[in-house]
Amino acid sequence: MMTNHQKSDFVSVIITTYNRADYIEQTLNSIQNQTYSNLEILVIDDGSNDEIATKVKSICSQFSKCKYYWKPNSGQPDSRNYGINLAKGTFIGFCDDDDYWVLNKLEIQLEILNTNKDFDIVTGCIAYVDKFGASLETTKCHTGYNHGYIFKELLSKNRTDAVTPLLRRNVFYKTGYFNPKFTISEDWDFWRRASYYHKFYATNQVLAYVRKHEFNMTNTAYPTVIASILMYYKVTYYLLKWGKNKFSTAEKEIIETAAYNEYQRLISNHFHSNVTKLKCVLLLFIKNPEAALKIVLSLLKKRP
Repeated sequence: MMTNHQKSDFVSVIITTYNRADYIEQTLNSIQNQTYSNLEILVIDDGSNDEIATKVKSICSQFSKCKYYWKPNSGQPDSRNYGINLAKGTFIGFCDDDDYWVLNKLEIQLEILNTNKDFDIVTGCIAYVDKFGASLETTKCHTGYNHGYIFKELLSKNRTDAVTPLLRRNVFYKTGYFNPKFTISEDWDFWRRASYYHKFYATNQVLAYVRKHEFNMTNTAYPTVIASILMYYKVTYYLLKWGKNKFSTAEKEIIETAAYNEYQRLISNHFHSNVTKLKCVLLLFIKNPEAALKIVLSLLKKRP
């Protein structure tokens, strides 16, 4: 049973969208009809063309808690930041325009946050559905890696999905916002920074449904091993840049060792001979000479 204090907490839900109107009605239904109702929904349209923008705006108008905002295209991270600046909530959550929530998601998460004041972010499991919304009978939970202070765990892999966490607004004060330099993995970059200061609470309940279809951004996120290596370099580079005056020497070493281990893993798993390893290095230099040099220097550094 919710306390009066919990009922007074206002939640802002930010949905970013771009040139897609097919699924957003189901997304909005799952949020408007939450068992916890003290919320606003902010749909941030990242520059959809006129036809689709008109459709999305019309769909949004059918939901009393929803406000629609169109802005010039600048990418999902910047659109999320746009929504954060508009949000009035004490708590903030995110949903993509092709995914949807279980109907008691916010009730579950607010109960946890109001009972556990030392936790600032609540995450949980996702279940996968196909493009029609039918269950694929697959879930992802990251059990054992996403509860408490998980900074080290997030160095090797993203341990949460952007569609699940609910966070206190004050998380943004120290963490900052989403980094617009990213077109993919911006959530991993953000959760890494957030985890340096804030505790995550992981519930093993399914909180959201993620739709698998041919137009998922993750389908083309890392088309090659080279792209994966360079993306890992990028999230590490921006983490170290953010933490320049925050991280101790020991913390920097932990981050750099995690990067070394990931580069070694990716290269060893996919390039087995010295000849193919050399080919990998050459491809890295062709794609991004500056990053390639730093990756090679990382791999040559002696480690305890």
